[in-house]
Amino acid sequence: MKKGEKLDRIELSSEEYKQLLDAEKKYKSAKVYRRIQAFKMLHNGHLNKEVAEFFSVDINTISDWISIYRKGGIESLLSFDYKGRPKRLNEDQILQLRNEAIKGSFATSKDIRQYIKENFGVEYREDYVPKMANKIGLSYRKTKPAPEKT
Repeated sequence: MKKGEKLDRIELSSEEYKQLLDAEKKYKSAKVYRRIQAFKMLHNGHLNKEVAEFFSVDINTISDWISIYRKGGIESLLSFDYKGRPKRLNEDQILQLRNEAIKGSFATSKDIRQYIKENFGVEYREDYVPKMANKIGLSYRKTKPAPEKT
């Protein structure tokens, strides 16, 4: 919570509180269970800060949970529909990249990064290229300087 922001409080109806109690028995996920317990504490008058400290999360996490609840109710609070960021390269581009790797077009991750930028218009951070290459099935080894012969 940022300085000067109004404290975010919730008030659950008796029906919503009953939904939480029912969900406690239904859901097996520890993440969902933690949210249920947090909302029970908030409903019973605990401060956001106290709940955050109890669950060892940042107070912004509690505010996020409250926002999720306000937008979609208890059902939304209990669901995790996170799908992640969309891929920056489509399947055809990944296939093209793999084919280039098979041809031996890349000696370093910088070569891969440059190829992606020039051919697909997508820029990756240099430190991410090896991870991305691994995710799409390319083998990558970091080169080491050879010891000097004396």
